[in-house]
Amino acid sequence: MKAPAEWLNALVWRLRAMRRLWAPGTSPSMPFLQVETVPTDPHGHIDPLPPRLRRTSVLIKGWMLFPSGPTDRIELFLDGSPLGRARLGVARVDVAGQWDSAHAAISGFELAADLGDWEGPDGSASLVAVATSVAGERHELEPLRVVISSQPPKPSRLPPPAPVPPSSSGPRPHVLVFTHQLGLGGAQLYLLDLLREMVRTESASFALVSALDGPVREDLEEIGIPVHITSPIPFDDLGSHLGRIEELAGWAAGRDFDAVLINTATTLSFSGAEVAERLDLPVVWAIHESFPPSFLWADLIPEVRERLDRALERSSFLVFEAEATKRLFEPTAGQAECVMLPYGLDLEPIDAVRQSFDRAAARREVGVPADALAIVCVGTIEPRKAQALLAQAFTQIASRHPEAHLYFIGGREDADSEALRHYIESEEGSERIELVPLTPHVQAWYGIADLLVCASDIESLPRTVLEAMAWETPVLATNVFGLPELITDGETGWLCEPRDLEALGAALDRVLGVGEEERARIGRVSRELVSERHSLERYGREISELLTTAASGTGVAAQDRAQT
Repeated sequence: MKAPAEWLNALVWRLRAMRRLWAPGTSPSMPFLQVETVPTDPHGHIDPLPPRLRRTSVLIKGWMLFPSGPTDRIELFLDGSPLGRARLGVARVDVAGQWDSAHAAISGFELAADLGDWEGPDGSASLVAVATSVAGERHELEPLRVVISSQPPKPSRLPPPAPVPPSSSGPRPHVLVFTHQLGLGGAQLYLLDLLREMVRTESASFALVSALDGPVREDLEEIGIPVHITSPIPFDDLGSHLGRIEELAGWAAGRDFDAVLINTATTLSFSGAEVAERLDLPVVWAIHESFPPSFLWADLIPEVRERLDRALERSSFLVFEAEATKRLFEPTAGQAECVMLPYGLDLEPIDAVRQSFDRAAARREVGVPADALAIVCVGTIEPRKAQALLAQAFTQIASRHPEAHLYFIGGREDADSEALRHYIESEEGSERIELVPLTPHVQAWYGIADLLVCASDIESLPRTVLEAMAWETPVLATNVFGLPELITDGETGWLCEPRDLEALGAALDRVLGVGEEERARIGRVSRELVSERHSLERYGREISELLTTAASGTGVAAQDRAQT
């Protein structure tokens, strides 16, 4: 743990002057921003899609501006059948360069729609977006004609890979861990806590493979876990993909692994399942993503997707942190046993910081007024976390709560962060909103905060919510996936509907209106809940038991494989 002055100094970062950003007809000179041609319709449009859409997941994007103010919600329909409510607040640099509105930079919307669930016939269909403003205005964007096709991709006819017989390493399993990256993030810190606990209890030994390097690597090596950094394995060319899998399998073949533990179901980590199949090793797969597989792996070529589906189905255990996420994967789990385990949180380092934490001093260091009602949102700025929507909601109700200040912790040098900065600079009444860069020293912000807000529309069970609750900081969160399994509205926190600006603003207004004593009571109850429900010791023991069961060949999936 770094000294307080050092980690507090790392947080001090003020909003940069951006008065010249996105003047009409221009675009920022930044390589990560691409300007598109904007039509003259002042309301918006649905972005073009491929002329023919298969019955699988498709990402529908567009933008919408009401002259009177922000958009409250957007609903999409295909030939009159609802596809769902779109995510709002997506960065649109192209719109900001054309329209003089504080909301232009965050006027984008998107919806990941699974056309496999659409019951209409093949052929031409009309895609419609219906928008509603916070003032109650409704506007239907110009329909987009698309062609729906049920023609499936050609099967690859690839034979299953020939397994390499594993060897046993002894009484406790020797586990090969695959993860997507070692940067700062919830899934990476989850894995670090889990491996620390299992090393402490000597329940298994480990080696780890990661597609990308990062600061978590040093923490892993400090506890004696060797780390092998590879690189992203290609999934758009079958030959290159198979070659890289063979390389990894050859590297692992002589190292006496008994099981494979995979962290996340992203394209950066799923290669672990293919390596495990190549070596005939059992798999325990921790899946955090609350996306259906049809969308999560939509970019894979059919031959690679076929291999991944087969590897998923042969896993011994698929582990989820929320029942709602588990239900997404059950239809495609095959023989794999799906298990829901609320993941563990290491409370000791949190309590160590809390014990000596000086809230007044921490606020002075980062410029938070001593008497402010500080609202904090922690997480990398990105569309699914809905920070732009939260900023809009705050400006709607800020005049009724003059003591309230909103802090976003997670700014980067990318389009999403720049769009949010542009809104903060441009919108009247947003002077009490600040954007702070992504930092490894986030614990101080939980102590500074009076309220943590999680406005995400996709979350299994965010670590930031659990950490805030461990600090006795009350939480307002959206009613998505694992969050309502953790939070009971009005008892252990507060809940609101996702992708709805008016609902988020009303929830903020409600929570800011309760007294300090009530917020403190909610904080105490939520701390008790995290202590009981998210014990790291218990979680480590449960994962250890799954790995031992898988390695011993006594799980359901292993028995099924033995019979075939």
